[in-house]
Amino acid sequence: MLEEDPVIVTADHYDKLDKLLNSDLYQAFLLMPKPAVHHTHLSGSVDIDLLIKFTYYSYVYYSEKDNLFVVNRNGCTKDGYLPVNALRSYAANAKEFDAELTEKILLQINHREDNNIWKDF
Repeated sequence: MLEEDPVIVTADHYDKLDKLLNSDLYQAFLLMPKPAVHHTHLSGSVDIDLLIKFTYYSYVYYSEKDNLFVVNRNGCTKDGYLPVNALRSYAANAKEFDAELTEKILLQINHREDNNIWKDF
């Protein structure tokens, strides 16, 4: 699906609804036993290189303070959110900036909070 439509995971999903509902992936979700959680987090379900590639779209914004991304083709007026491409242009070089983004996106042991949720991992 992604090869046919590289923005299927970041685009307005309503115009892609038929394609998504008729996909093998959706059919696999339908076969999952209940009470399975039928959602997935993008950062845990696709390759990190693809996520970094998505940050090159002009409508992807990032907040250093919130450590969150916003994807919105209509722009982002949230306080502290800047276009990722603008942030990338301020960096010494794009490759180093992308490496820093990769570190921020990936969950790593040294980034975990001291929280009981992690006791079983």
